[in-house]
Amino acid sequence: MIHDVAVLGGGIAGATAALRLAQAGLEPAWIAPTRGDGFKPGEHLSAAALPLLKALGSDAILRSEVHRHAHGTYSAWGSDTLVERNAIVQLEGPPTVLDRGAFEDALTTQAITSGAQRIDQTVTEVVVQEDRWRIETLGGAIAARFVFDATGRKALVASRYATRFQADKLACQYALFAAPDAESARPVTLIEAEERGWWYMSLLADGQAVLNFYTDTDLPCFETSDLETQARGTTAIATYLADYGYRMSSRPTRIATNSTWIAPAIGAGWAAIGDAAAAYDPLSSHGMTTALWSAMTAADAYIARSRRKMQDYADNVARGVQDYLSARSAVYARETRWPDSPFWARRRANLHAGLAPAAAG
Repeated sequence: MIHDVAVLGGGIAGATAALRLAQAGLEPAWIAPTRGDGFKPGEHLSAAALPLLKALGSDAILRSEVHRHAHGTYSAWGSDTLVERNAIVQLEGPPTVLDRGAFEDALTTQAITSGAQRIDQTVTEVVVQEDRWRIETLGGAIAARFVFDATGRKALVASRYATRFQADKLACQYALFAAPDAESARPVTLIEAEERGWWYMSLLADGQAVLNFYTDTDLPCFETSDLETQARGTTAIATYLADYGYRMSSRPTRIATNSTWIAPAIGAGWAAIGDAAAAYDPLSSHGMTTALWSAMTAADAYIARSRRKMQDYADNVARGVQDYLSARSAVYARETRWPDSPFWARRRANLHAGLAPAAAG
C-alpha cells in the first residue's frame, strides 16, 4: 500500500499536521512512537496560539485543570531589579502554563478520532524510490508520496535535502521541584539572568515547579549534578524556592535548545514543520505557537495541492527566522552586566554574520 501522505514524528507539529489533514478527509499515515509517561518541558504557550487552536477546534484543551493562566511573569534581565509583566496589559490575553504532555496527548486523541492512522513506530531511515518515499521503521517499511518532517531538530528528511543552519550551542538542564505545602505557593513565572547564562522557573497547575538553566554546551558550567546547588546561588529564584520550601524532586535532564533552521523548508515531495523547519531559543516563548502555525499552514497548502501556497509557507518560514534573529539579538544585547562572560559575549556578537551550515544528520 502506498499512502498519499505521511507525517513523521510526534509532538505538537506532528499531531497538528495529522489532525489538519484528517479534518480535510485525508487519511495520513502518522508515524510516531507513543509518548513516554515522564515530564516533558516546554510549557509556556503564548496567547497568540489561541486563534490557531480555535481554527483546529482544539481550544477546549486549554480549559483542562491541568493547565493554568500565567498572569504574572517577573524577570531580572539587564539589571538586578525584578520587573513584572502582568497579563492584564497584554491585549491578546494571558499565556498558558501547560502540562505539555497532557496537551500533546489531547491533540493526539483528536487527530486519531478525526481519522489519522497512528503507527506506533520510530522512523529509522527515509529514502526516495522513484516517485515515492520508503520510510523504514523497526516494524517494517511504509511507502508514501509526500512526507511532512516533524522529527524536531534532527530534521530527518529536511536536513538531507536542504541546508540546516545553527546560530548557537544553547542547551537546557531542567528538573522538577516539589514543596510540602505547594498549595500556598504564588503561581508565578520567573526569568533571571546570571553570569553563566539564564534561569527560568514556573509553577505548574499541580503545584510542582519546573526549573530550567540555559547555557552553552561547551562551557564548563553545563553540568547536571549540582543543578539544585546552582539554583540556590541565584537571587529571585533562590528566594522563591526557600520561601515555599521547594526541593528538587526529579533527576536533572539535558535537552538541546539551540537555534536551528532549514532553508528552504520545503522540497520535492516533503515539507518541514515545527522544530524541523525552525527551532527557536526558549526565551522567545513562541516555539509551540510556531509549531502549530507551521503544521497548519503547510498542511493547508498540501490539502489545496497548491505549489504557490507551499512556496508562500517556505518564504514565511524564512522571513520568520530573520525576524526572530533580529529580535533575539536585541533582547540579549540588553544584558551588559558581565562583559567578560563567554556566554554573553557570544550573544553580543552580530548573529547575522558568519552563520555556517550545521552538520547534517
